[in-house]
Amino acid sequence: MYSLGFHRNNKKELCVQGIPISDLVQKYGTPLFIYDSKLMEERYNTFVETISVVKGNIHYAVKANDALAIISYFSKLGSGADIVSIGEFEKCVAAGMSPQKIIFSGVGKENSEIEIALKNNILQFNIESEEELDDIFKVASKLKLNANICLRVNPNIAPNTHKKISTGDKETKFGIDFKSVNSIYKKLHELNYITPVGLAVHIGSQIFDFNFFYQAYLSLKNLADDLVSKGYKVPTLDLGGGIGINYENNQTPDFSSYKKILLDVFADTNYKLNFEPGRSLIAEAGILVTKVIRNKKTQDKNFIIVDAAMNNLIRPTLYEAYHKVEPVLKKNNSVIVTDIVGPICETGDYIALDREIEKVESSELLAIRTTGAYSSVMRSNYNTRADAKEIIIYDKRDYLIREPETVKELISKEKVVNYN
Repeated sequence: MYSLGFHRNNKKELCVQGIPISDLVQKYGTPLFIYDSKLMEERYNTFVETISVVKGNIHYAVKANDALAIISYFSKLGSGADIVSIGEFEKCVAAGMSPQKIIFSGVGKENSEIEIALKNNILQFNIESEEELDDIFKVASKLKLNANICLRVNPNIAPNTHKKISTGDKETKFGIDFKSVNSIYKKLHELNYITPVGLAVHIGSQIFDFNFFYQAYLSLKNLADDLVSKGYKVPTLDLGGGIGINYENNQTPDFSSYKKILLDVFADTNYKLNFEPGRSLIAEAGILVTKVIRNKKTQDKNFIIVDAAMNNLIRPTLYEAYHKVEPVLKKNNSVIVTDIVGPICETGDYIALDREIEKVESSELLAIRTTGAYSSVMRSNYNTRADAKEIIIYDKRDYLIREPETVKELISKEKVVNYN
């Protein structure tokens, strides 16, 4: 038997499903993303149990990690998908998911994307403006196809989270003002080829104070109740995602408190509820393994220079995000305070700043924890760097799920102009 998630063996080496991380690195190299399917399944099943107290369905937020193997695994477990581009739609279909389980969210759906989604009979569009409704109506009328429409409302609630992932206050680009919902929802009932299916809300990510969920959900329910009292059809409420992940301690989210909120708000209602978790299902199930290139010491600082960089993991630079970093093999060496930095030519290329960590030497391995979500999916080829390989561990066996392009393959997509 082995411990759930990433764990250490009796040699103090980090393992996944009983497999030493060093064995995987020897096979695949570094940088290397590793995903644990068992932890993904455990988090998914916990979420299923949490929402079992209401009429709930899960639609995995593909933007968290769009690897085909990840999408197909959650689909195998029973999940639908929440997408924000037609590219994500194509990935879901390629992963074997039915379009009838896909919700299309996002503020910038182009008419060409709307047309593809309609032709494939997706579950619903979560729309963000009356202007978007008008565009969907035009496309649906031209195709003579029905569009299921859910209005995403903006409750003007700003949770205590990073400003770049806060989406519920009126200053953001997201959602429809509460005061405009009645007139637009009335319009849904008047247009041909348009079917109203409900209301949606999503106030942001990394939310730990669940009182913000309570406020948003209660406001949404009260708005829905008011629409129903006026004779409108509101079969579904889409509650989005946003449950926070503890990046420092890798602790399980407080699903019991979340369940209590669902019961308090929705226990006696008949609304069908959609949930769109992403980070809470996949973040803890991934690590990024990197190799130490060298140590550097100046008069003022220690630096550990590694082969993973901001093109592999941009969260520390973009969000000032914390990721726990630890040696793959613990040797009980002395602890130093250091910056852990990558090779990209930017001061912002760092994994951790002023971090206490056991001293490591060149060629030793570090594990960057909780990198299953918003990590590889935000990759780039800055500084002409190839991507990291990605593998998933399923039933104690490793599978390569993303083979990165080589530098030669990247160059082959470009053209040299003859300036003579």
